[in-house]
Amino acid sequence: MLEIQAIASTLSHAVIAVNETWLDLSGRHLPAEVSLIGYVLHNVNKPSHNKRDGGSLIYIKEKLPSQIKAKRAAAKIGNITSYIDNILSSHETLIMGDFNLSHINWTIRQSQASGSKLIDLINTNSLQQHVNELTRRNNIPDLVMTTPELSINRLDVTDKIGDHQMIDFTLDVHDPNTRTRHKEVFDYKRANFELMKEELGSNNYEVLMSNKNAQECYMILKEKNKLPQSTITQRSE
Repeated sequence: MLEIQAIASTLSHAVIAVNETWLDLSGRHLPAEVSLIGYVLHNVNKPSHNKRDGGSLIYIKEKLPSQIKAKRAAAKIGNITSYIDNILSSHETLIMGDFNLSHINWTIRQSQASGSKLIDLINTNSLQQHVNELTRRNNIPDLVMTTPELSINRLDVTDKIGDHQMIDFTLDVHDPNTRTRHKEVFDYKRANFELMKEELGSNNYEVLMSNKNAQECYMILKEKNKLPQSTITQRSE
């Protein structure tokens, strides 16, 4: 707790999130033990009184409006990704935390079975995963993901707290009075991949792309394999 207090007092972050707190503020621990001056505390208790794992804290600056809708998803990645998928359908979203998934190759976005559902979620919703440095031993279990409308200007993997490295980042949050523009992006969730496979097999691309440059080849693929598109909103100063 001393490390968290030092971070809050010296860096004055707008939001501080802590995983694996092992806290139970319903009886075993007191909120005063983990409160920070100038911050509103949101807490999710650890799942069991008998286990030394789980639990989350989120500290948010008092001047920022906030509310929590805590829902404990069953400890299976399929249930977690399903819950996140519902949120992504209607919100600009930042997702962060310890997903406890090892051996994901973030360079090529491939994983063993345990992480494949998360990779599918990221690809389907065009999410950006921003953490590329090791955060615990030889793995990257701690992730920061954003929907296309949001951007992260800076992210550093810094000092160790417990057995995980701390992730320090700046989220680009726009003033609601800034200008907006709409952008069309591919909507892979609604794509008919079986139809696309048939379309790919029914065209002679060697002939269609003969003597074409890269841009022209891309436009041919785009025309022949029409992916559905969705409109996203982007803000600018």
